Amino acid sequence: MLPPVLAVGLAIAVAWWSWRDRLDAGLARWAALARAVGLGALLLLLVDPGVANHRADTRPLVLLDNSISMHAAGGRAVEAARLAASLGDTTSFGELSGGEPGGRSDLLDALGGAVAGGRQVIVVSDGEIADAATIPQDLIAETTVRLLPRRRGSDVALTDVRAPVRLTAGDTLTIDVEALRSTDAPDTATIAVRDSSTLLLQGVVRFGAASAAHLTLSAPLPHGLQGERWLRIERVGAPDAEPADDVRWWRLIVTATPGVVVLGETPDWDSRALYRTLKDVAEVPIRGYTQLQRGQWRRMDDLRAVAPSEVTAAARSADLLAVRGDLTAWRATGKARLFWPPATQPGDWYVGAGGMSPVADAFAGVEPDSLPPAAAVRAGAADSSRGWVGAVARLARRGTPLPVVSGREDRAGRTVTISADGLFRWPFHGGVADQVWRTMIADAATWLLASPSGDSLRARPITPVTQRGRRVEFRWSGSGPPVPLPILLDGPGGRRTDTLRFDGAGDASLALGVGRYRYTLAGGGSGTFAVEPFADELVPAPITLVEHTGSATRALPRRSLRELLWLFGIAIVGVGTEWMLRRRMGLR
Repeated sequence: MLPPVLAVGLAIAVAWWSWRDRLDAGLARWAALARAVGLGALLLLLVDPGVANHRADTRPLVLLDNSISMHAAGGRAVEAARLAASLGDTTSFGELSGGEPGGRSDLLDALGGAVAGGRQVIVVSDGEIADAATIPQDLIAETTVRLLPRRRGSDVALTDVRAPVRLTAGDTLTIDVEALRSTDAPDTATIAVRDSSTLLLQGVVRFGAASAAHLTLSAPLPHGLQGERWLRIERVGAPDAEPADDVRWWRLIVTATPGVVVLGETPDWDSRALYRTLKDVAEVPIRGYTQLQRGQWRRMDDLRAVAPSEVTAAARSADLLAVRGDLTAWRATGKARLFWPPATQPGDWYVGAGGMSPVADAFAGVEPDSLPPAAAVRAGAADSSRGWVGAVARLARRGTPLPVVSGREDRAGRTVTISADGLFRWPFHGGVADQVWRTMIADAATWLLASPSGDSLRARPITPVTQRGRRVEFRWSGSGPPVPLPILLDGPGGRRTDTLRFDGAGDASLALGVGRYRYTLAGGGSGTFAVEPFADELVPAPITLVEHTGSATRALPRRSLRELLWLFGIAIVGVGTEWMLRRRMGLR
């Protein structure tokens, strides 16, 4: 109240001082009054203390939980909507888009915005709020919470699935499944993996006395299975409380030939280390062959004998051919090559960082003394003027550095050469040495597998399968900074067009319903992805809210005086009236 009182007092004082010598005249008194009124209105508009908005709607603002958990089996979404409508004006939170239930119940942002509006706030939810721990307690204390917990029945849910994204025809498919059961559910469940109507894998997950269990299913791929396959991992048997959490989707690409082929012309520890590491870090099908005796090849994974013609065919079609040993027969084979010829100069060679290269990150901040020395090197293997040098080695930490990891690009494609023996000691040593080895091989493979001419896809989905209630995330992969990108979608609802709008990190997202989609990008490029029926919110979570009545009494919301047009009119009339009276009295 102090600012408006001061403004009115100042206006009266200024008006009296201006007319103090003429207040015995009637017109002067009216002019002083006009000045006080006009100046007071101007000062109030300048200070703007605000005024209680008695016309504002004082009905409570109700935040209605519209996440998937409210619509799951046993959820009380309809009952909650009726309750919210009876309590006040309703707005929803936890949605994927307008009216579409979301896969995560986040309340903090919605609650903060609602409280800032000055109205009484009521939250109607099942209490399964994901970010409840981040909400300030005083904010919760002054908010009324009404809970409608879901009714929970006997249920088994497939909470996680892990499987390869690419395999070669004839490889073994291994799928790991995590399952969770309610307390009154059976202690076993049958899990099946199907490709359309073809049963690929089947097994029984056993819970025992636990609520969670793990199952690994493994079997060779059927003969003739190739291309893009959409696998359905499901619990089979009698229906349970929530059918939607019994099914998971997985996209598998089966290629006729492996993407990466490792040849051990020299069957030593270095070739085994290279094969194992590429198998861990490369996201493409990989197959290894070793030559235990001249002309007799065996597969590295199971030592099964194979014909030399199979090895040659795999090497010729490989996206990346890695050869350890004699390179004579393989120098022009494969689309990209990692060559590791035998070294010729023995000694303790300490390896350290070279110049700028695709593998420079592996050696960043690493001292040569922290890596086990190489047993030998091969001199004259790289020319930095025709490519890059990623690592160099010095004999006994002294002398001229020799390139031991190098790369080049020419008409035949990209080639990386490792010119040091005994690097298998790095993964065996563990710690920093293991990390340097794995990062170096991963970065080299990434550079070799990247197309020199660039990827025709300017954006791609981050994951091929997205849970229901979550946005499908895309990442910019084109050259230059991200730009808005039109996209054509063919899915369950027919054909639609949209635009991917990327943020500063190069990410964009779309809100889509359950189903499989084929997308086509403006300027070329296409692919597939899916939104599966499963969502984490289908699985009952702990109730993190407590039902209570808010402790705060809301003051009426205030509005700016500058919204009152009549106050501007009073200022104009007051100043104008004083001017007219001054003119009538002969004053300027």
